Amino acid sequence: MPLTFPLSLADFQDKLRLSSVEFFLSNPRQIDRTAGGAQNSASLGEAVWHGMFTIPPTNSRSDAAEIDALLSALDRAGSSFLVYDSSKPTPASGGTSTATITSFDAGDRRLVTVSGGPTLAPGDLLSFTYGSSPTRYSLHRIVTLSGSTLEVTPFIPAGATTGATVTFVKPVMKAVLRPDPNYGTHRSVISGGKSFSFVQTLR
Repeated sequence: MPLTFPLSLADFQDKLRLSSVEFFLSNPRQIDRTAGGAQNSASLGEAVWHGMFTIPPTNSRSDAAEIDALLSALDRAGSSFLVYDSSKPTPASGGTSTATITSFDAGDRRLVTVSGGPTLAPGDLLSFTYGSSPTRYSLHRIVTLSGSTLEVTPFIPAGATTGATVTFVKPVMKAVLRPDPNYGTHRSVISGGKSFSFVQTLR
């Protein structure tokens, strides 16, 4: 059967044995300095997640070839995949339950209130979906908590709705591969390590 995008975790990331992970949020902004020395900062667009995975060398040529095939399929327009921060797959508490979004703060897109879920802490990650055709994936990091109200980064997207299920275990985003992944070197005995970068897409 042909691949269906975005590739699920089982179809891509869960097949990877990773040696290092980078996963970070980028906020595009411009900073200008006035004659008086004040720093004026302006946002240039929505913040999006970026990442990079490194795969160690392997002596399994068949495993290396399968990953090469997937990378080549993702290295073209229209391809995408689901991905999570494998260095932090669960909340600090180890809880696995989900929550439900009950309300948003209309005047402050940093704030979301949830019902249920595990014990949470600053730094924990969460995700939920919203919209349709296509379904959009929203990934956030908790900054502060006040009861069941969470301050998160990046901001809650305008299209998010109450009633959405919030996931804290392997919280995903939808990403696209940055061009020209490193396929590594291939020798008769061992295949050298691979690496690739990716960036969140909000489509």
